[in-house]
Amino acid sequence: MERSRLTGRLIPLGLLVLSGTVSAVEVLPQLKGTGESQQARQIAQQTTLQHLERAIGQRPSTAAATVEFTADDRQRLEEANKNAASGRPYMIGLSKTIELGVDLQPLDVAAMGDQTYSYQAGTVKKSGDNVAWTVRLDTLGSLATRVRFDNLNLPEGSALYLYNDAGDVRGPYTKKARSFWSHSLAGETLYVQVDTTAEDSDRLSFDIGAMMVLDSESKALCPDNAPCVRDGSCFDKSDWEYIDEVRKAIAHITFVEDEGAYMCSGGLLADTDDDSSIPYFLTANHCINTPEVAATVEAWFDYRTESCGASCPDLADTTSTLGATLLDHSGVDDHSLLLLNEDPPAESWFLGWSSTPVARIGGTDLYRLSHPLGSPQAYSTHEIDAYVSPVSYCGTTAMPRGAYIFSRDVIGATEGGSSGSPVMQENGQVVGQLFGVCGWNIDDVCDATNNAAVDGAFANYYADVAKWLSPDAEALPLTLEKRGTGSGRVVSSVGDSSSSQSAAQSAGAANPMLLGSTQIDKTDWPWQAALKIDTWGLNGSWSCGGSVIDPHWILTAAHCIVDDSTSRYSTVSPSNIQVRTGSNRFEYGGQESKVKRIVKHPGFDPLTRDNDLALLELKSPVYVDPIRPVTHEREDTLACLGTAGSITGWTETTACGNLATVLSKVDATIVLPSVCSDAYGDLTSNMICTSTAADDAEECQSDDGSPLAVGNGRGGYAQAGIVSFGNGCDDQTAPTVYTRVANYVPWMEKMTDLDLTSEIGDDVIDCGSSCRASYPKNRVVTLTAIASDGSTFAGWEGDCTGTETSCEFTMTKASNVRAIFNAMKSTSRSSCLP
Repeated sequence: MERSRLTGRLIPLGLLVLSGTVSAVEVLPQLKGTGESQQARQIAQQTTLQHLERAIGQRPSTAAATVEFTADDRQRLEEANKNAASGRPYMIGLSKTIELGVDLQPLDVAAMGDQTYSYQAGTVKKSGDNVAWTVRLDTLGSLATRVRFDNLNLPEGSALYLYNDAGDVRGPYTKKARSFWSHSLAGETLYVQVDTTAEDSDRLSFDIGAMMVLDSESKALCPDNAPCVRDGSCFDKSDWEYIDEVRKAIAHITFVEDEGAYMCSGGLLADTDDDSSIPYFLTANHCINTPEVAATVEAWFDYRTESCGASCPDLADTTSTLGATLLDHSGVDDHSLLLLNEDPPAESWFLGWSSTPVARIGGTDLYRLSHPLGSPQAYSTHEIDAYVSPVSYCGTTAMPRGAYIFSRDVIGATEGGSSGSPVMQENGQVVGQLFGVCGWNIDDVCDATNNAAVDGAFANYYADVAKWLSPDAEALPLTLEKRGTGSGRVVSSVGDSSSSQSAAQSAGAANPMLLGSTQIDKTDWPWQAALKIDTWGLNGSWSCGGSVIDPHWILTAAHCIVDDSTSRYSTVSPSNIQVRTGSNRFEYGGQESKVKRIVKHPGFDPLTRDNDLALLELKSPVYVDPIRPVTHEREDTLACLGTAGSITGWTETTACGNLATVLSKVDATIVLPSVCSDAYGDLTSNMICTSTAADDAEECQSDDGSPLAVGNGRGGYAQAGIVSFGNGCDDQTAPTVYTRVANYVPWMEKMTDLDLTSEIGDDVIDCGSSCRASYPKNRVVTLTAIASDGSTFAGWEGDCTGTETSCEFTMTKASNVRAIFNAMKSTSRSSCLP
């Protein structure tokens, strides 16, 4: 992304190759690896290879498919990196479609003898009751290759393997998901082998849909780095006391997005639970920001030279893990917290961290190991510059100090591929992760005078990741992710919960107005949105509230997005609206978003305010927990007469002598419609009434469109209403009228294509869109999977296992579960080779 040289230039390090208050928590690095040692893995590989060779007898002599990384592909890769928009990681490979179908059902197993046969462009052999089939795949110009398996029907007990002529083996893959990417494997000749039983061979089929080839000439894993980049093996404990521990925590990651393969860096993070060894992994949001991409992550650990200045290590000598779950991420400070789906090596260390802010402590020394351009671990040190101007250097106001740490390189440097690498204090505690570089000379990564390194600040997002890294025994997180080619729901059994009272029942009687009300933290009411509307009309600009019902959707009042300066009541343009979420301040903080589309209810009457609701589709997702609407089925129990609720909105107050608009709440009670109709005239059945109103003409407008939240009966909240109108702001005792949300849930689902009947609560999983809950330690939880029409439930992964639709387990730690739903098998198969 080019910017004026007068204001500097900003670019994430993925592209440099080419051009809430909480108590402080301190954690030190810990040895927690539970996976295989390197020696054990090599022995296991040898044993597996011997089994595969015996099972097949003879490998195919010719390839069923050949892919090549061509000169045109290389040029495409270079152009993609050169012209990529801001926020793209370093691209290293391209996907090649091959569409090779495999189906063992036609195989006449009973007629087979104990020899190797040719079958479907491969070879097949029966040994006793076992059947093995192998196919050869060739690559040209590829440094390493990943294989994508599609339409996988793999009976229980069957397994897929991937190996090469050098004896490197990946697998067994016993995936329940119908489609997945394999590990990377070096070599120009690869073999895919499937082992099954004679009985199960009739039910075994899959497609080899594509091969991801990494450019052999890009030197992606052994590049020609800039002269200032320093080999990490040239430094020892005399340079940094914790360097040996950090070496065992840092990994370079490769991942697949769309048709490309990309590379970044990251590191394992420890948590405060001494009894757990959960492989949390920190990297950058501009590297990994969707669950689908996270599922393709391959993390390579301890990739470093044997000694200072030695040649690059063989990829086969490095241990990798496959797949990850995206727990939390944000573009506000460019962080992504993952949970690796496989254990890292037994020798792994987990990095410590500190929630104490350091961005403004100039002169603080910082340390880093990263993988610039995918190289073996490189060492760099930095010094915080508390005076560099983020706006001047980066050319943007979206990277404030505090959310980001600005520093100068002292020893070494970073390049593309270093994105996401943790930056640490001398004691090995993480304080951030690399976004990129700002400055006037970013084409020269060695120019520390005119450039500044930029790291997302750990302290800025610690409150968002604390549920995993510093778990509360009374609220251990359970993260559930749905995967596969199908769809379905997962629900949890829920016992009695003392927290299931209505939203405001524990708050006592509150003054029924937002002005002078209780100031609250954004983490208590995370779904609250601030809307600022600017137009060229007579009204100029105004503000409203809204609620996040999905990462891509805001619910607000229709009258908030129409210009009533004329009798036409025209809808404003999406470009006129600025949305802010994740902040307790109206003016700044959190995340700013642009609106892609406005969906105003077609029946909105600007005079009576009937059908007063609108949906705003955002151009990019927001990173806060949403709120679900009250449905008709539950309105009688959640939002009936006398129900206590809470209204959130924006209140003017004084902060440090300056006027500020902060997030606040008041309590309200749903009352008879006649209370409002006596004050304002007849109400329609699309409205509900409460006993509160604001009392300040300058502030109440900011509350229009904001949610009326009530307890959902399961430990969380649901939205019963949208602030529509009241008696101005003159009488704080006057009632307030709300749009009755329950009447519009079907319309909202139709407009958004979302499942909004799912509920959110501290101890609820009703997984349509929300797949997270929290439970006390030792609570027994039962999850039940319900497949949608046209889909089947394939099984559980993670802390739940097996294929039964229900799974019961005890919450002894922060837990992760993956539910696999697959589309039903089509009666017609993709083409099979004869």
